[in-house]
Amino acid sequence: MEPRVRCRKRIRRMRYGQALITIIIAAALLQPFSAVEAGLLDRVKDIYQLPEQIESIQKGYDATKQQLEEQKDKLAETMRQSAQAEERLIAQNKQLQEQNEALQKRIQTMEQTAQDKNALTRKITTIAITAVFLVIGYFVLGRVLRITVWRRKNSKLRQ
Repeated sequence: MEPRVRCRKRIRRMRYGQALITIIIAAALLQPFSAVEAGLLDRVKDIYQLPEQIESIQKGYDATKQQLEEQKDKLAETMRQSAQAEERLIAQNKQLQEQNEALQKRIQTMEQTAQDKNALTRKITTIAITAVFLVIGYFVLGRVLRITVWRRKNSKLRQ
């Protein structure tokens, strides 16, 4: 609201208040004095103090309105900062998720490589042990056959 509009409203209210006070005073004066009570005089005094009270109430209202505007601005700023932080954290979360997926793939590849290496090592070990046993078996079988042939030969010679 513009200051001029507020002043006009305030002046209008004061005129209404003054007219009301004038009517009340005129009514009080037209009444016989014997019927006047102390309560009526107190009311008249209260009516005279109304413009001051209205001004203080108006000042309090304006101050409260100003505080409300400041709080509204602070809240808007806080919400803007919160939205920016949320966007930043969402982007960071997405980036970390992508890094995590890449690392998971690397780990899987490394584990597969290790498993393949272990399988190859087992296969080579099995082949080597089998070859050693075959060579040993060949020599043992050769010795056993020679001994068998030699005994047969010796047993035939003795007979």
